[in-house]
This record gives sequence, structure tokens and C-alpha cells, in this order.
Amino acid sequence: MKILMVHKFYYIEGGAERYYFNLSQLLQRQGHEVIPFAMQHPRNEETPYRDFFVDYFEPDKELKQLGIVNGLRAAARVIYNRQAQERIEALIDQVRPDVAHVHGVYHHLSPAVLFSLKKKKLPVIFTLHEYKILCPDYLFLDRHGRVCEKCAGKHFWHAAADKCFRQSLPASALVSLESYVHRWLQTYHRNVALYLSPSQFLRQKMIQYGYPAEKVEWLPYSIPMDQYEPCYENDGYCVYVGRLSHEKGIQELVHAMKRLPHIRLKVIGTGRLGEPLQDFVHANKMENVEFAGYQSGASLRELVKRAMFVVVPSVVYDNSPLSIYEALAHGKPVVGATIGGIPELIDEGQDGVLYTAGDEDSLVEAMEKMMAAQPRWPEMGLHGRNKAQTLFGPEAHLQRILSIYNRLL
Repeated sequence: MKILMVHKFYYIEGGAERYYFNLSQLLQRQGHEVIPFAMQHPRNEETPYRDFFVDYFEPDKELKQLGIVNGLRAAARVIYNRQAQERIEALIDQVRPDVAHVHGVYHHLSPAVLFSLKKKKLPVIFTLHEYKILCPDYLFLDRHGRVCEKCAGKHFWHAAADKCFRQSLPASALVSLESYVHRWLQTYHRNVALYLSPSQFLRQKMIQYGYPAEKVEWLPYSIPMDQYEPCYENDGYCVYVGRLSHEKGIQELVHAMKRLPHIRLKVIGTGRLGEPLQDFVHANKMENVEFAGYQSGASLRELVKRAMFVVVPSVVYDNSPLSIYEALAHGKPVVGATIGGIPELIDEGQDGVLYTAGDEDSLVEAMEKMMAAQPRWPEMGLHGRNKAQTLFGPEAHLQRILSIYNRLL
């Protein structure tokens, strides 16, 4: 089978790209041909199809720096990218794929490519990595960092009025207009055959805001389980893995650690809150918090593998965090916030502890509860590892994906 794999980035930027490449490799190992379509970028992986990729484009920079005329052109490209349509149609004519699997297209490719896929009579599967179809800001988050569902999948003017996107009125107005245009054109309703949601939470939000239940299926991500060695011992620290930004709840976690001097925390990641949080730790003479910076590959896996447990303190609707997948695969229990898709990945008391998102007292209590469960950590880790193998194992995931492709064909 030939699968056209559509995503704006062809390099690892975050969890969506990791899944994109994991899935592509799974399909290729089974003898299927995967044809990528993305944006040109200096960090891209090598591919013989790179000449079909759309021109390199940084929407934020171009909208700010190129003046009114070029700014309007950049805005038009964000909303409806004609070049992306021309290039993807040329690629389809050359390779004749059987099916199209779409991931992220917003801003760099634009949803306009969905019309091209339908025009070429390709069944379109769309994996939902975030809430963009329902919320112009992707996250159901207002400019004050609070969970917000005012747009409700159709009232997109709220995003502009509240300056939700980048805390900027022009940027928020643009993404609101983008959402309205594709709602008026029925871009998603007309061109997508099936949506795949990594979390039950996001699936329910799609249905709540007007998408047919039979067109939105739950399918968790997959990770290469053989790369995650289970370890039921530890080196006496817990870990946070992710961006150092408000929505991830890292500020709440670091502040809570002031009340937990007997627990060591390693913070893995970078972001705009990195420097302020390090200043907070130094000012309060907190010797139990260490910032390990950006880590990836084997070094990241080793840090997680040797941890006591992993903390996922998000304060927004995290869809299906790969940090939980990887923790469970390593046999590590998880302390997780009850928000978004996080609770459905954690079995309370069996492989983790849940607490009220954004509530420092609840977080401290959950951390203490996890520490008190220390004699059961190996048992909890084994439960998590077995669950990860069942839910996220590549073999079962591949069979499910292929059955979906074949059903649509």
C-alpha cells in the first residue's frame, strides 16, 4: 500500500512528529510505501520527495516584519495555501498513493490541502494531535492561561476579542478568521473521512461540538516499546519531562517542591519559564530541585528509567501526553493531574496517583501519597509496563491502522 503522510514538519519538533516518524517506520518495516509531504526546512530528514515540499515559511516572523502587503500575503498563505495545493497535487499525480494520512497542516500548509486530497479521490484519515479544529489557539486556553471553551467549535470571534493567540490582537484575529473560513467552507466536514483521536477526552470534545461520533475513533499513540527498558529500581529522584511553560504546570510543581524538601526532583526540558523558576529555586535555597536542561534519546530514557516516578502536572487539556506513555513503558508510576486525557492513562493506585489540576495542596498530597506507596512501586511499575504493551505496543497499533486504511479503501 502507498500512504501519503501529510504533516507540516518533517523533523522532530514535539510529540506529534515523534508519532509521525514512529508510524512511518512501522509501515515501512511491513513493506508499505510511505510518501511524506511537508514544508521545506533546514532540519528536515532526507527524502527523495523534498522538491515537492512547500517553501519554508515562518508565519510569526513574516506577519510581523514584512510590511502591510507582504503581511497580507503571509496571512492569505496561513488561511489558504495555494502553493501547498499545487505541490501536493503534483506529488499525488507522480506517486499515485492509495490513502492520505494527515497530521498537522495549520499555518504552514493550511487546511486547503484537504480539498486537494478530496479532488484526487484519496480517503483522508486525520489524526488529531491538538484541539485546533475546535479552538483557534489549539489548547482551549485564554490569554491568562486559564482553560476556556468560549469558541465551542464555532464562535471563533472570542479568540480575537480575548487576544488568545500569542496575546496579540492581529495574530488572534488572523487565526479566528482562518477558523471561520474553513468552517464556512466546511473544509473538515467535506474532506475528512475519519478522525483518529489519541484520547477519549478529545474524541468527546469533537462530538460535543458537532462532529459525528461515527467519524471520530479513539486510537492512542504508539511508541517503540523495545526502546524503553523497564526498570523497577531507582536512584532516589522523581522527574518532570516537558516544556517549561505555563500550560504544562511546571511552575505549580516547582513551587510545591518547596513544601517537599525530602523529595528530589529533576526537571528535564527548556522553555520561557526556565530562568524564572531557577531564580525561584535559588532564592528559596531549594536543594531538592535540579534543572537538567534539554535531553533526548538514550540520555532522556536513562534519566526516566532511573527515576522513582514521573510527574505530569498540566493545567490545560493535555491530549495524550507521550511522557506518560514513556513512563509506563519504563515501569515507572505517574503522578498526574486530572485534566484532559491524562486521567484515562493512569489507573489510580495501580500505576499512579491523580490529583486536582492546578491545586498545589492536592499536588503535595499526591506526591506524599506516592512516596508512601514506595513498597509497591515495583508492582505499580509492572502494571504500567503491561498496560503500555497492550495499549501502545507497535504491533497492535499497526494492525489497527492498516485495518482502518483498508476499511476506507
